[in-house]
Amino acid sequence: MPRLQPRFTVKSLRTPLFAAALFASAAGLSVSPAFAQATPTPASPVTSQAKAHHREMGRMMPGQLVDGRIAFLKTELKITPAQEPQWQQVAAAMRQNANALDQQIATARQQHADMDAIQRLTMRSEFAKLRAENDARLLTALRPLYASLSPQQQQMANALIGPHHGWHRDVHHRA
Repeated sequence: MPRLQPRFTVKSLRTPLFAAALFASAAGLSVSPAFAQATPTPASPVTSQAKAHHREMGRMMPGQLVDGRIAFLKTELKITPAQEPQWQQVAAAMRQNANALDQQIATARQQHADMDAIQRLTMRSEFAKLRAENDARLLTALRPLYASLSPQQQQMANALIGPHHGWHRDVHHRA
């Protein structure tokens, strides 16, 4: 009768056993600090300041950010003196858009707490209309500038207003 070969040898079990032991020790190390720290530590002053700064930045209005965005885009696009008149039209449209959005946001913040579902949906619809109006205004100003840009400048503009970028701060409002 032929001799049966064992299915598992010490050599074939060594790697899985080592992996299991390593996993168990790592899991034990990662769990033990949670048990050791029974009371939460107070936030450091730096952490508290960073959180406060983040909240403050989140409350900034588009009108407070638009001049920085305009300067950034002008630098990145390397606007020439010959392109300056068209650029000024784009900058003016961006400022108008920011001001219109500032007004809409201020209204929404004042009314938000007292709104019912219909009013919130209406507010969202008003934001969508405003976004469409702002996009149309910017498009009207951008067409002549874009036509005057060199191929390299157009490539940069395409990158700056690609699917994950915009000419303005992307503000999402949940009404």
